[in-house]
Amino acid sequence: MIKSLAIRAVAVTTAVGLAAVGMAGAANAADPGVSKTEIVIGTTTPLTGPAAPGYKDIPAAAQAYFDYVNKSGGINGRQIKLVVKDDQYNPATTVTKTNELILNDKIFAMYGALGTANHLAVVEELNKQGIPDIFVNTGSSLFDNVKKYPTTFPYFPSYLVEAKVMAYYIKNTPELAGLKRCFMYQEGEFGENAGQGFSAAGMTDWTAQASYLPTQIAQGFGAQVTRLKAAGCQLVVFFGVTSATGVLFRTAAALSFKPTYMVTSVGSEPTVVGGIVGSATAAKAALNGVYTPSFLTPITDLGNPYVSQMKTIADAAGLPWTFYTYYGINTAYVLSQAIKAAGPNLTRKGLIKAIQTNGRNFKSAATVPFVVSPTSHQGLTGYYMGKYDADGVLVRQGKPNSVILAGNSSTGTAKPGTFKQPAPTRKLLP
Repeated sequence: MIKSLAIRAVAVTTAVGLAAVGMAGAANAADPGVSKTEIVIGTTTPLTGPAAPGYKDIPAAAQAYFDYVNKSGGINGRQIKLVVKDDQYNPATTVTKTNELILNDKIFAMYGALGTANHLAVVEELNKQGIPDIFVNTGSSLFDNVKKYPTTFPYFPSYLVEAKVMAYYIKNTPELAGLKRCFMYQEGEFGENAGQGFSAAGMTDWTAQASYLPTQIAQGFGAQVTRLKAAGCQLVVFFGVTSATGVLFRTAAALSFKPTYMVTSVGSEPTVVGGIVGSATAAKAALNGVYTPSFLTPITDLGNPYVSQMKTIADAAGLPWTFYTYYGINTAYVLSQAIKAAGPNLTRKGLIKAIQTNGRNFKSAATVPFVVSPTSHQGLTGYYMGKYDADGVLVRQGKPNSVILAGNSSTGTAKPGTFKQPAPTRKLLP
């Protein structure tokens, strides 16, 4: 349904570039990045460029958690060192920066690398070299492929799962089911994965569709909004990064287009929206009534032990308390549990085995089950539906502990379920 051949071509071409120099790393001693006192972890993410708002805070938040762990003695006597490379959300740059991490920084594992097209450009070589590729920061279901990518582990639910969850909720919510619904998405694997999920759920009867390229975010979405408004769209389902969501809201306001919105979980952070629409007050107004699925306990629930402790860590590091810092601390916490579970004789194979065998027992702020095994690397398996109120707070819909679950298959639909979050470890240490 959605064309992504250009992005796939970039991934294939840049993967060859990585392989050409990557083999030099294979000749190094086994399991680089681990010494008696240190573990070196690497990541690529947009610290600058159009996708930087929000995402640049994720590695800073992870660093804050690792600093917290290091001050408490580290993990099995080792300190964690995180090396962050800015790829500007450009797959070709991702290849260059990944090369640097492997060859120069001698990383033990890749952690939280961001972007679907970006990571497709390097994932094959990471797997060929046996480098643990932990908690890829993208919802593409392509990375849940144990046979093809045995060292790669997604964390948050895939866009395919999210689309199934959205479709289930729309169909089963009277105030949404009868609306003329439209679909707007980022071109490439991001939007394509969402489209597959909606197709699997039997939701293909869109009144209208519109798309954009990441490079178009700065230009605004006048053409797309004009098309959706002309089609009479009453519910707009949007799959894009938060900076794009902010541009969509700003453009829609300028063109007096006021539908109901349902926005992907990675695309509705209030502080980023506020920076684009003009102010925090404007962001609250724009987000009021917007539906968005979520897989973490609401960030405003300070009575929750995960949320309160993670906010304390963020505050101590001088970081803003946003979804991005929350997510960064949360995944760093889960990774630290995996490293500890791998034992004092830390190896890459040992870390992979620890996640596959113990992953379902790791603690986190997630509100849905974490499914990882030797045959499945799905990660989190669903969402609850949230809705922003007039104060900019995402309010969980439905009964306590109720969630909507789905698998990564291109067939099958979502189904309702329940999940009770376990208590965290002492002081949120691994």
